Parts: sequence; C-alpha cells; structure tokens
Amino acid sequence: MINREQIGIRIAALRKKAGLSQQALAEKLGVSAQAVSKWEGGKNLPDIDMFRELAWLFHMTIDSIVEGDLTFTEKSSRKELPASVEALFPDAERRRLLRSLATYCSDTELYNIARELSEGSLELSVQAGIMRTVSGVCQGNKAYQEDRDYQKGETCQEGRLKEKPEERKVSITASLLGENTLRETAPYFAKALGEMMGSTEPGLQRVSELMCCPECGERLALENKDENLTRFICKNGHHYDVTDGVVYFGSREIPGELWSLYMKNYQDYLREQRHPGNPRYQMGTVPCSEVRWQTLKKLRPRVILDMACGTCNGLKYDLQRINWPCLVIMTDLSHRILKYNKRYFSEEMVNPYVDIVCLACDCAHLPIRDSCIDMVVSNGGFESMQSKMMEGFREGCRVLKPGGHAVYNISIVGDHDSENTKKWEHLYGTLDASYSLHEKLYDIQEWEEVCKNTGYRSTETKEIYGELPAPEGDVFPFENEILQWMGEYLCVSEK
Repeated sequence: MINREQIGIRIAALRKKAGLSQQALAEKLGVSAQAVSKWEGGKNLPDIDMFRELAWLFHMTIDSIVEGDLTFTEKSSRKELPASVEALFPDAERRRLLRSLATYCSDTELYNIARELSEGSLELSVQAGIMRTVSGVCQGNKAYQEDRDYQKGETCQEGRLKEKPEERKVSITASLLGENTLRETAPYFAKALGEMMGSTEPGLQRVSELMCCPECGERLALENKDENLTRFICKNGHHYDVTDGVVYFGSREIPGELWSLYMKNYQDYLREQRHPGNPRYQMGTVPCSEVRWQTLKKLRPRVILDMACGTCNGLKYDLQRINWPCLVIMTDLSHRILKYNKRYFSEEMVNPYVDIVCLACDCAHLPIRDSCIDMVVSNGGFESMQSKMMEGFREGCRVLKPGGHAVYNISIVGDHDSENTKKWEHLYGTLDASYSLHEKLYDIQEWEEVCKNTGYRSTETKEIYGELPAPEGDVFPFENEILQWMGEYLCVSEK
C-alpha cells in the first residue's frame, strides 16, 4: 500500500538536499507552491508525470521516491555533518543521531536542532508502551487479584472474574537507538521537528528584537508563514524580504563603486578573500587586526554591528577567535556582497558561537533601534561611505547602548603644519571629483573632538603606523586606495 506520508517526507528531503525552497521547486515543475506543500504533507500525491519530473530533477528513479529503496538512501544521505554542526558535538552518539536526521533536514534545520540539543533545551526519545491484563475474582463487592492484593475502589458482582489492564510507558533516548531503528524513525523525527521549530535561522530570530522599520520607525517583526517567504514586517505594512539569506531593504550600490561589476560571481569573491591585501595596511609593530581583537576579547560583546562591512576583511580575523555566544550583524549597501559573505562565513569560516545576519541597507539610516547594540566595528567602513561618512559615524553612535563601544580604524594626517602633510594635502587636492574626496582630513586631536561632539564619552586612540613621506614630484602616486598615504589609528570610543 502506498504511504503518502513517507512519500511526502522523501520529496521534502530531496528538495532540501537540492537547496530548493518549495516555491523554487514549484517553479521548476510548473505547479504552485501549495501543491508542493500538499505533497510533502502527505495530503496529495503527484501524478505520474510529476513523479517522472521529480525523478529526473533529483537523479532518482520513481521507485526510489515511492518506496524509499537503497538508491534513495545512498543518494540522499550524507556521511559528514556540516562543520557548524560538527563543532557542537564531541560525542559520537549524538553525531550519529544527527547524521540520521541529515537525510531529511536542510543545513539550517540541522544546525537549529544541533544547537538546541547542545543547550539542553531539546531532547529526542522514543516512547514504548507495555500493557498487561491482570485477572481477578470479585468477593464481597470488592475486587482482588489472584495474589490477593486489595484493589481500592473496584466493584463488580461477587464471584465473577474481572480483568484489569496495567500499562507502563518507557522512554528511550534517541541517541541510544541502533542504526536500523534510527534509519526507520528519522523521517518521523525530522517531520515533527520541522513542524515544531521551523527553518528560520536563529540569527534572524535574535535580530528581530533589535530592528525597526526605516520608513516609519515602528518595530519590525519576523514573519515566516512558510519556508518560501521569510520577511520582516511592521504594523504599518512595510515589509522587507529575506533573499538569499540577506534581509534586503532596497539599497543600491554607490555609482562608480559597484561590487557587482568588480565581483561578477562567487569565484571572484573567493579570490578577493584569499588575496593577501595591500601591504601598507598591514604595517605597524602590532597589526591593527591584533589590536582590535584584544579589545573585543576584553569587552566580549554579545551583539556586534559591522558598519559598511564590504567583504568583511576586518572582522573576519576576529570571527575565527570569538569563543562566547555572539550575534554579528553585517551591514552594507550591496546585496550581492552580503550574499557572498553569508555563504563564505557559513561554509569556510564557521564558528559555532557566532550567529551571522546580513542587512543590505543604507548605513547612514540603519533599520536598528536606538541604544541596543553592544559594539559597532568598522574596518575602513566609515570612510568607504564617502560623502555619508559622518552620517554613518553618528548612526553608529545612535544604535549603541550607553556604555557600548565603537571600535574602528581611521585614516589620520600627521600634522597640518608640517611640510610633509602640507605636500600630501596639496597632491590630494589635485584629484578630480571622480575620486569622491573627503572634505576634511583630520589629525588625531581634531578627530577626538569629532568623537566628543558626536556623543562619545571618551575615545582611546592607538597609532598603528604613521604618514608616508611625501613624493618629490607633483603627481599623486596612487590610483586606488587613495588614503593609504595617511597614518592609521585604532580608536575605541565609549558612548
């Protein structure tokens, strides 16, 4: 007999392994997302033509989908857990349990299950029932068992036999089950867990408490009615979809500074991530990345906001070392670069302590409530905002909690009165408007005054390296990264 529920579970498992939402699968098959949902819920079955399409799409046979034979088991199962899940469990028993669930769960669902198991808030077990019928003889309107144990409150006609059922429940922890039993029960566990927990990333759930609508200022709530549409919505109806793992607020890249032209695909992105970078920015007796990490390690923030993060080349060195529960919010204008960030840090730079959320938004007008962030960080991010640099700097202060910290590097001139700085400022001024020049170049005293006027109680500064010697000629020497002649300071500003 055909088991609709089992067929639905197998279709869902194959879809998740292919990285498809119900909507995406529906579009490939030319049906509605509701039809796919009904198949997976066991309410309806695909017709024979749809079974044929499903078999072709997932490289299966129709029998494999209907019967769940060895072909289905081999192609849909996985031998290794995702790194983010593996890192949570040193013990083989729970890894074995999760591997059995991995056949039927997406990586996000599997990570959510693993995290709750590791925190002790989730337990998987099998309930076994034992029922025994006990015979007795009625005497004097009372019931006695054959061993004469008195049964209170039981009445019957004298001299007649009475049967009393005795029942016991036994709970067996799922991690103790054998391989065959796990394989048989895993689809039922996976379906129940999916209905109970949903597939929303834990980071999105956490960040929903911090977000507000950029149009009206009202609180944004996470809405995930089905797995095909996750979005944030306010009470006035403004909504922002989660697309490719990024919350998209409709921002556009700065003209002339298009990530989408510089990085046409994920392979271009990987080359950028693996490039050693400009040696100028790695100067200093102690590199800026190490000075920043020492500050993070000391303060141990629970919520970090990376302003105008780009490819996140600053914070990525810290993300490898954070060993406390932490939410990292990456913000940038470019949806494309954040989409690649999300993939890279989920696949190649996994840290089980860190939840990452990406917001494609205007960093001068963040969709974040006042005074709710522990730490704002920037690795050249403020300066990359060009004409909006100071707006972004003030916005970072707005979202910080009182007592919170902004940790960032800033380009600083040595001394406006020195010949070296005067020469550099003259050459810098010869560049045309296409370079989006900053109106003001600050020395460290001027910058400390800016911090005070912005609303920071105190600012600690550390020089990483100084200003370069000016060239002898009258031609500005750099075509790109035009601020590299300036010195660099690492600043820690407390609100």
